[in-house]
Amino acid sequence: MFQKSSKHPITILARTYEQLMAPLADGNLCVTHAMKEWLICTDNKFHIQRDRIRELYDRPPEFFHPTHDIQAVHELMKRLRDDMERQCPSLRSMREENGTMWTDMRIEDDGNERIVPKKDCPALVVSSTSWTPDEDFSILFDALVQLDNTVKEMDSCSHGMTRVFPRVIVIVTGKGPQKSFYEGQIAALDLDHVSILTMWLESSDYPLLLGCADLGVSLHTSTSGLDLPMKVLDMFGCEVPVCAVDFDCLGELVQDGKNGRVFRMSSELADQVFRLLGEDRVVDKDHVRLGKIGGDLAVFRSNIRGMTRWRENWKEQAHAVIMGACPDRSACVDSPKNHLAAKKHD
Repeated sequence: MFQKSSKHPITILARTYEQLMAPLADGNLCVTHAMKEWLICTDNKFHIQRDRIRELYDRPPEFFHPTHDIQAVHELMKRLRDDMERQCPSLRSMREENGTMWTDMRIEDDGNERIVPKKDCPALVVSSTSWTPDEDFSILFDALVQLDNTVKEMDSCSHGMTRVFPRVIVIVTGKGPQKSFYEGQIAALDLDHVSILTMWLESSDYPLLLGCADLGVSLHTSTSGLDLPMKVLDMFGCEVPVCAVDFDCLGELVQDGKNGRVFRMSSELADQVFRLLGEDRVVDKDHVRLGKIGGDLAVFRSNIRGMTRWRENWKEQAHAVIMGACPDRSACVDSPKNHLAAKKHD
């Protein structure tokens, strides 16, 4: 707590307070099954009864969803275009004058402009971070160097084959104390097929960017081993499969081979990204390579689709605990004040 040791007076005071108050509660909610078992365990001295605690997993809100609107994709990428090309000038050659790396502008026979998905667009990988020591981004950078080397070797051995691995754009969002340190590492990398960009996005643009991504990467490791990364839930809300670094309770969210992949070393991550992004894009009726990448990523997206959202999850999991703890249930349900409060929060 507050980066204090377990023997610090503040830590001891907070823990003692929680141990005294926890068994007095009529109901308890926790964010993982691992946390539930930890709180029930008598060795931890919280003295919570099993029938008085329930898991309330975090779930993404409704505004995290795939970005299907090609006009929204075009406008977003135009807003980000200057920052992208400032960090990596070579990206300028990957678009037309009025387009982006993912969209083109066409003039119809009637003179109207039309935005269309760009053929053979780059693969987009997104990761978000607060740039703290809790996340070791050197794992990602090492993996991307290995990926770049693998693609170089593949190109040198292609012997005229037409199959081409896509250019990979990796956008790392967020700000924090170690950002400048890692930006220095990025600048020192010599990559041909991978571009790494760092950005701080407007709150309205972040869900849009996630909704455009082919793959997400999570380097979050829980210091307690009892909670789950919210950033993965944001990605799942946008139906973006995730490669996530492993820790004790990660399996309660990321199921390896079902909705994403789990890795422990940079070499594993490099291999996973290579295999996942190497599949062809989903084709349309004219067999144009547009849209999301297929293969395992398509299977993972299908398994993510339909995930319960925050509002429904709260009603299904928390409602019974709260109502069971309410001494006068009619007051919880029928009070005009409660109706007014609920309406304000809606």
